[in-house]
Amino acid sequence: MAYLDTKKRKSGDFGALTTGAMAGPWEWVREKIPVGTQVFDVHTHIGEDVDGRTMTAAGMKARMDAAGVHTSIIFPLNDPNAHDEYSGPNDLIWSAYEEHPGSFVPFFRLNPHKDYDAEFDRCVSRGFKGLKLHPVSQNFELDDKRAIRLFEMAAEVDLPLLVHAGFAMRRIVEPLLPTVDRLPNLRLILGHSAMIELLAAIRAFKDHPNVLFETSVVWAKDLFVLFCSLNPARICYGSDIPYGDLPSTLHATLGAADAAGLSEQELTSVLSGNIRRWFP
Repeated sequence: MAYLDTKKRKSGDFGALTTGAMAGPWEWVREKIPVGTQVFDVHTHIGEDVDGRTMTAAGMKARMDAAGVHTSIIFPLNDPNAHDEYSGPNDLIWSAYEEHPGSFVPFFRLNPHKDYDAEFDRCVSRGFKGLKLHPVSQNFELDDKRAIRLFEMAAEVDLPLLVHAGFAMRRIVEPLLPTVDRLPNLRLILGHSAMIELLAAIRAFKDHPNVLFETSVVWAKDLFVLFCSLNPARICYGSDIPYGDLPSTLHATLGAADAAGLSEQELTSVLSGNIRRWFP
């Protein structure tokens, strides 16, 4: 299945973000990444979105190669072709993984409002490494009983779960905390670091080692607060491609980490080591 690549925009053009006036910041990024670090991007999309954004496996791999990113978690966008069970977009992710098995870690996506049992079982049996849920795009709350059941199913088979916890979210900590308390072995990634409730999320989940905070498209001041307030072992880097890009998200993450005084070892953990504990 073929998709057009992301529309060419200055914000998505790697060359425009790393040359000319941007050459200096990009060189700083390259120098700041500790030697030997295999950067792991925890938050990227492949496919087509209802808003018109698109990304191909080839386009994603080209961006990774240009930026020196070693591995990326990939999952579907809010695909207009998803229908009820998301099987088509999930198949696209699996095909991308088969094309680049050393570069991509495949997550599938589901809609809690639909019948999801068969697709959950199919994707787990196939070998998908995680599940993505998006409360805004699929219009559900984190304490919806259908979403809670998916958290339970993921915990039962030890499947990592990334949940959108950024822009346009209404409630995060209050509806999510009871489930996390009840399922201490659930491996959960908070997409965008729960930035609309950042301090509350840090306080609520600080004693839950299986909850990771992911950095994509989080404001610089909030990234600084995150790095100052939470053990860096609980933070992982993400770009949110095609909505974010690698040069600016790496710059924002490294800049905030540097301002917060992280060591080289801690930087390597944020950029790679923390998530590689789950995907060695």
